Amino acid sequence: MEIGIIGGGAVGLLTASYLHENKHNVTLFTRTQEQANLINELGIILSVDEKKKQMCINAKKIMSKISVFDLLIVCVKQYHLDQIVNTLTQYEGENILFLQNGMSHIDIVNNLEISNCFIGIVEHGALKTSGNEITHTGKGIIRLGRLKGNLEALRAISSLHTNDFPIKSQDDWEYILKQKCLINCVINPLTSIFNVRNGELINNEYFLPICKLLFNEVATVLELSLQKEWEKVVEICEKTAQNYSSMNRDLFHGRQTEIESMLGFVKKMAIQKKINVPTIELVYNSIKGLEKKKG
Repeated sequence: MEIGIIGGGAVGLLTASYLHENKHNVTLFTRTQEQANLINELGIILSVDEKKKQMCINAKKIMSKISVFDLLIVCVKQYHLDQIVNTLTQYEGENILFLQNGMSHIDIVNNLEISNCFIGIVEHGALKTSGNEITHTGKGIIRLGRLKGNLEALRAISSLHTNDFPIKSQDDWEYILKQKCLINCVINPLTSIFNVRNGELINNEYFLPICKLLFNEVATVLELSLQKEWEKVVEICEKTAQNYSSMNRDLFHGRQTEIESMLGFVKKMAIQKKINVPTIELVYNSIKGLEKKKG
């Protein structure tokens, strides 16, 4: 396949690396010319299981109009989507896949006049260590959902699946999107406020009840099962016990967080449903305060 990937962050670099390794022709679109030059000169360095692989991948700075690909994958963070809407509205291809945290990008996707639009949930752990280096910290899966379009296009994207980089299509995409949103809303902000690794949320007897309070409110707003989804949150914390969350790293490095697309989205839903969510308000304001402190 001819595949275009927009976004030179952790998910973009990881996805580009594995799809290139699996013999697809990948073009990576970055926000800056500097990152594109770095990747064109030195390639992408993928570290997995203490081994390093160098991928020679074509990189370009994102423009308002880009070429047509068999598949275009959008890997930028939620708060950068507005910056590339012009590019997406001018795109003349038929197949596009969005890989974002949270749920606030659904409205943007629905408004695009592109035949086949898909939503993906990334369950991999990835750490970007430089403009062209990525560490695969936890092997997971990408779950696909069809927002609009035909089944043939969905099957084509699903065929990208390999044992090293599994991809699975699911009919209940809205549920898995809500589930991922719930997990992100609990783990990301709390590990950022407490400045701890994921496992400490359930292993520290003082953090655990706070975690449960936030979880209960978010699950209630999203109308998800409390018992079933709590078990999933615990499972993720255990599997990624030694990892720092992406929001923790964003704050650590002085970057903007994705709090608006996570808790901000749920907070707006709670207002619409007239549900009182004091813990969500507290955690949301704490992250916004830390962002302001970091400048």
